[in-house]
Amino acid sequence: MKKEIKQKFENIKGLIGNTPLVEIKYSFKGKIGKVYAKLEWYNLTGSIKDRVAYQILFDAYKFGHINSDSTVYEITSGNMGISLSAICNLLGNKCEILMPKNMSEERKKIITLYGAKLNLVENFDEGFKLCKKLEKQGKFIAHQFENESNFFAHYSTTGKEIYDKLKTRKLNAFVAGVGTSGTLSGVGTFLKEHKKVKVVGIEPQNAQILSKNPPYSKHKLQGLSDEILPKLYDEKLIDDIIQINDDDAIAMSQKLAKELSLGAGISSGANFLGCVLFGGNCATTFADSNKKYLSTDLSHPITTKLVDDIKLLSIKSL
Repeated sequence: MKKEIKQKFENIKGLIGNTPLVEIKYSFKGKIGKVYAKLEWYNLTGSIKDRVAYQILFDAYKFGHINSDSTVYEITSGNMGISLSAICNLLGNKCEILMPKNMSEERKKIITLYGAKLNLVENFDEGFKLCKKLEKQGKFIAHQFENESNFFAHYSTTGKEIYDKLKTRKLNAFVAGVGTSGTLSGVGTFLKEHKKVKVVGIEPQNAQILSKNPPYSKHKLQGLSDEILPKLYDEKLIDDIIQINDDDAIAMSQKLAKELSLGAGISSGANFLGCVLFGGNCATTFADSNKKYLSTDLSHPITTKLVDDIKLLSIKSL
């Protein structure tokens, strides 16, 4: 890796990771529990995907897969596209993002604001096919759904950061939704090795891809169950799978903002609910903030019995 590029990566590295971890105390059905949540919107572009984009690009340069003249391509539901766009911009690489057209308008606009080219597709299936075609032409595809750099990013940073904060505390499980499965597999593996916790996957009730229970309908948990079972998903690692209803996730996200001033995205609401339904003391990630969902149902007041039954008692940073 050239000295100039290495220095650019060093400059970017300080803007990613070491995000705050908060302890949220709650009561549900007469029981008290704690959720330890990583606030990933403190990363460079406001999501957990900054960790992955950085690692994928760093490794691509390190192993000679790309250089300063390369264009980076990827199919994404949004956050990964935003992260790649921003980091490629800082590295001096061109970036082209493929994204299903039903994703939030905020994501589409942010990608172009970072200087990337956005190509909208009908769905993930079309996007994956286009990526295969581009790869045959010699183009570099980030391949977040199968790239081991995705796993390593979370194993070496997110997982370690959570462990360092919680190594002396009781922890029953790590809970996370599955899009690429990088977070669940990477963090889950690290915490299982060091704290012997359970690993719990979250999936939309309408798209039970992890449970292999078709049909897979459309859902509102953007970033989860992106129409495929990712190659990074490790069934042997998983101890339990919990399905989350769209409205419950949205209502939970709204409640976190209204009562604790945590502007968490919809998938974060789903992750929190997964922790509550599993019970005990659980760690999770709040992958991004609510700002990318203002044009979605997150802006419309929703109440559900499940969320109403959860009492948020306190919050503190660790």
